[in-house]
Amino acid sequence: MSKNFWLISGVVILMLVYFWLARPELADDGYHYEGFAESLARGVVDFKSFYGFMGLSILSVPFFWLTGSNLSIVYTSMFLVLLSLPLVYLTARDLYGSQRAGLSGLIIFLLTPYPYTTLMRGFQEGALLFFILLIIYASINRKKWTPLVWVFGGIVKPFALVLWSLFGWEFWDKKKIKWLLAGVALGLIYLATSYFQVGHLINNAAINSYQGEFNTGNPPPLVESFTIGWKGPLRVGANLLLAFRKIMVSPFLVLAGLYVLWKQRDFKYRYHFWLAIGLNFLLLSMMTFSFSKYLLPATTLISLAAIPFIMKHRWAMLVFLADSLTVFWPIWKFFGHVYWSNVYVYLLPYYLALLVFMLGYLTEKWRKQLF
Repeated sequence: MSKNFWLISGVVILMLVYFWLARPELADDGYHYEGFAESLARGVVDFKSFYGFMGLSILSVPFFWLTGSNLSIVYTSMFLVLLSLPLVYLTARDLYGSQRAGLSGLIIFLLTPYPYTTLMRGFQEGALLFFILLIIYASINRKKWTPLVWVFGGIVKPFALVLWSLFGWEFWDKKKIKWLLAGVALGLIYLATSYFQVGHLINNAAINSYQGEFNTGNPPPLVESFTIGWKGPLRVGANLLLAFRKIMVSPFLVLAGLYVLWKQRDFKYRYHFWLAIGLNFLLLSMMTFSFSKYLLPATTLISLAAIPFIMKHRWAMLVFLADSLTVFWPIWKFFGHVYWSNVYVYLLPYYLALLVFMLGYLTEKWRKQLF
């Protein structure tokens, strides 16, 4: 087996220890996701009592059966994050045909703390990132089942649907369209069930959920979650680059990725990436509630696009590693709650990223030049 296999396995084990050291505590939307999962585990589909997108809750049912814990939603996200570690390596490796690119992808994932930190409160971004990576991996490897994971990713969080541009053009072929139809059918079943119970296709909580009493059985129309104004595009920029808004990845990496997509015209997926990123930007710019986490599909694509740049320029990787500390710090006391005993334990993924860089990414020549 290759040294990268053992390196990735070691990272997975240490991240498992990291989760074991955590002190998860459900909050806000997490109660609804967990409540739906527990209700479903008992054989009751209940969109009326719990708001939100319930893809993660559906996946959490086996974990609730196994553990009986009211943190099953958290354990499911932890499991998906652990699966994401080898998945991001494979995705980046296959995208660029390079094992070093795969290790770069692993480093980027470790330096994206929001998803694996906020899952401790029951949030879904850890699961969403797994499905984003799975959709990208399936798309570049032209897997027939891509539409199924695309639709289910949209059930976890609809922002995953912007990734249609990566694969959609292939599935009008007669031999493949059945997979697309199967995915669409899956989505329609979910939406129809929600509509039957609530009277809306989506039991959305973005409007009024943080302003006094919110009636989960009578949500506001979806159109109220959107607005058009000059502030929208500015919020997109702020949610990409301003660390105090709890951004997804290093601002330097974002700028590097956008630069590569602008300059590297021979990148096979350049236009596919731009279209998905543009759709994500447009969607966020029109939303009444604008959070950085809604840009996770775009930041994932931008981060993957930046890999050739940080591989080519040694200084760029070092700047990226240093700049990533600005991403970790605002999330440390997210909403005033601390999930690890101290900040040094919280930074374990950062140490792992440095370790991957030292042991797996650097060539012997680089080691001699740097040290």
